[in-house]
Amino acid sequence: MNLALKKMYLENWDNLSNELKGILNDDTKEYKPTNPLLIYLDEEKYKSSDIKIMIFGQETNDWGDDFNGDPDDALNTYNDFFNSNACYGYGGHFWNGLNRFLTLLNQKFPDKTIGSIWNNVIKVGNSGRNKNNPPEYIYNIEKTYFNVIESEIEILQPNIILFVSGPYYDVEIRNSLPDVSFGKLSDSFSERAIAKLKFKNLNNVYRTYHPNYLWRKGINNYFYEIINDINLGF
Repeated sequence: MNLALKKMYLENWDNLSNELKGILNDDTKEYKPTNPLLIYLDEEKYKSSDIKIMIFGQETNDWGDDFNGDPDDALNTYNDFFNSNACYGYGGHFWNGLNRFLTLLNQKFPDKTIGSIWNNVIKVGNSGRNKNNPPEYIYNIEKTYFNVIESEIEILQPNIILFVSGPYYDVEIRNSLPDVSFGKLSDSFSERAIAKLKFKNLNNVYRTYHPNYLWRKGINNYFYEIINDINLGF
């Protein structure tokens, strides 16, 4: 899987790299791109897991500083941060939220192993820890030259996908997955709060609020609603 991911990234890399370097060298552009979020698996653990889940956040700002044009460096950064579990030591609402969801999911399936992947709806964020969404001149480059999320899903075949990106990022989800559709999960929550997504043959795809919001509104209630709907055929 790692080889397939890297091959796919490299097939899309040259144009992305040339365009992003152009922004770095353009003094008229206030915001500069950081490195893209490239997935690198703990492949043995992931392949052997009974449950495979991909969890999407929003975007990663200042991911390895300014874009440096080195895909191997981006892959190593992901491996060092996520597969080592250093991400959970980083703390914050997002990582605590992911940990809470995985804990509750494990409670529903206590005899099953879980392999998790972290991803982002926007793959190229701002450099310099600027927390704003990347400007259109960065985002449009990603969507034109590096629209790879559908390919990542095809390679990794998760049986659960959870977007904790919030409703304001639904347009970005649609830009990445053109055939996706959104619907209401249940009468307990609005579609804005929790949506169940249909995408190809995947049955367990959901979108809810970002953990920053969920921690203030009763995070377990939202996560239980999603987890109770998950059907993996066990």
